Amino acid sequence: MKKQLLLPLASAAGGAAALVLRLLQNKTGFEAATGLPVPGNAPGTALTALLAVLAAALYLLARLLPAETEDGPFFPEDFRTVNAALVALPVVGIFLMAVSGALDIAAGAALMNSLEAVGGPDGPSVIWSTWGASSGLTFTPKARILAGALALIAAVSLFPPAACCRRRPGVRPRTASPVLLLVSPVCMVSRLVLAYRVDSVNPALQAYYVEILALTFMTLAFYRLSSFAYHAAKPRRFALYAGAAVVLCLAALADGESLSALLLYAGGAAVLLGFLLLWLTEGQSVSEIVESGGL
Repeated sequence: MKKQLLLPLASAAGGAAALVLRLLQNKTGFEAATGLPVPGNAPGTALTALLAVLAAALYLLARLLPAETEDGPFFPEDFRTVNAALVALPVVGIFLMAVSGALDIAAGAALMNSLEAVGGPDGPSVIWSTWGASSGLTFTPKARILAGALALIAAVSLFPPAACCRRRPGVRPRTASPVLLLVSPVCMVSRLVLAYRVDSVNPALQAYYVEILALTFMTLAFYRLSSFAYHAAKPRRFALYAGAAVVLCLAALADGESLSALLLYAGGAAVLLGFLLLWLTEGQSVSEIVESGGL
């Protein structure tokens, strides 16, 4: 198999393994009464070790990839392909992120309306301060609406660049403003701040570190993706960040407290894995690369 497929393959396989270990840790690694971590939990220890090994492996695999030159790679020129399946992966991920944002907005608005009906205009803040935290919910209604809006805006901004990656013979290639690629890292870092404000009150770091790392590397990967459009690409860093984000997003699926959270991390993994494959395959389909490189 050609070496450019090793990194995305390792990311997907490592992410699947991390998801299984995280599910086991969530089931056996925390005390039911207090939520505090159980010392020496085997799945939790194995997950930490796996993430460390994957970090080293992804770094080494990224070093095997070509470095940036004056001739590229650039976006979208070096991401275009005639293969519809390759473009479909990031597009599906964008759709999942958009649905995630819409669900958060709808849920936050519905909860806010319910609290206002009970306590009047000040109901949401007053009732939430006494009931919301103990109910097991995370974001306040306004924060959930904001988090949903950030995910939705990020998804909408990513769709035109993704559409530019489809190359049709005899058809003039589409173009999109490079500014659109800067929107997603801004949205993700804002989402990271919101998540950290909620999670940091939890004394058990093991309970939320996967989510925080997933959002962090999503932010870094989207930022590095935007640099391709400004002729300032760092392709090895992008590959490393995108691969790490895929691993962590898949692992974070185990922590999803709602459908919107599951869709956000599944969508983020699909988007970044898709853009990574579009660059690494250089317009070829994955099957063509496997056939040309051998197994």
